[in-house]
Amino acid sequence: MKILKSQLLLITLIVFMSGLLCSCSSVRLAYNQTDFLLKWWIDDFIDLSSDQVELYDQAIPFIIQKHRQEELPKALQKLRLLRTKLEQPLRIEDGIVVVKDVKSFSRDSIDLLLDEAVNLALTLQPKQITYLENAFVKSNKKFQSDYLKGAPEEQFDKRVEKVIERTESICGDLNKTQKLQIREIAKEYLLDMAIVYQVRLDKQQLIIKTLKKIVQDKPPSSQVKSMLNQLFNDIEFGSTNEQKEFEKKRDVNSGTIVAKITELFDEKQRKKSQVKIQNWENDIKSLIQNKSKS
Repeated sequence: MKILKSQLLLITLIVFMSGLLCSCSSVRLAYNQTDFLLKWWIDDFIDLSSDQVELYDQAIPFIIQKHRQEELPKALQKLRLLRTKLEQPLRIEDGIVVVKDVKSFSRDSIDLLLDEAVNLALTLQPKQITYLENAFVKSNKKFQSDYLKGAPEEQFDKRVEKVIERTESICGDLNKTQKLQIREIAKEYLLDMAIVYQVRLDKQQLIIKTLKKIVQDKPPSSQVKSMLNQLFNDIEFGSTNEQKEFEKKRDVNSGTIVAKITELFDEKQRKKSQVKIQNWENDIKSLIQNKSKS
């Protein structure tokens, strides 16, 4: 039940912070649907019992409100700084900071859930672990279809198109030359998806192994908390030297792509990206100021 709680708040982060990677027309609208979206997502991965649903329904409003009060102000500061820096092309160091800030926001959000995650993890049943394993299999098939199907050139073209779509969602339309330049950037810095997929599988196995141990041993809450905290660390930073080096490379390459793309912006695109971020800031300020859904 922890994986769902882990990514439960990971979802909060992604639903809200998706602006940096996708395009959310209203952060406020998405954030205010977090409780529904989280429950919908969890049901895809674990078949919750009625007692677990009740536990979720009792805990999540408090967690979301705490997140709104403690984490959104931090995100607001980061966005303000990013908007200022976008007056010029980002340096590679700045791009890497953006990537790490998103991950940091995710981890801080997850940490708010840790105590509730412990309670939920201790209620897991073996059949729910099996359900989760099957959900991973289903999810992995989609990943393979999206990223590993077809000839290497075809796979690469799909990934470049996604990068272009995400970029245009922030800065507006790109011209043909800019798209070709993005293709060259991607060719140099996008990671091998076969390796990414293997890392994905390794992390899933780590999640399953940890949850099975909790279900089988029923350790005290303090130990479960330590186990889950270690799980999050291993997922974020890697559990082996090879994985740790890969995660570092992922951050550097992603940040480099972000920075190099901002070098391509013309003045109009730069201004539009700043307006987009300003809109996210306005939504976040509204979320911070208003406790109830709007």
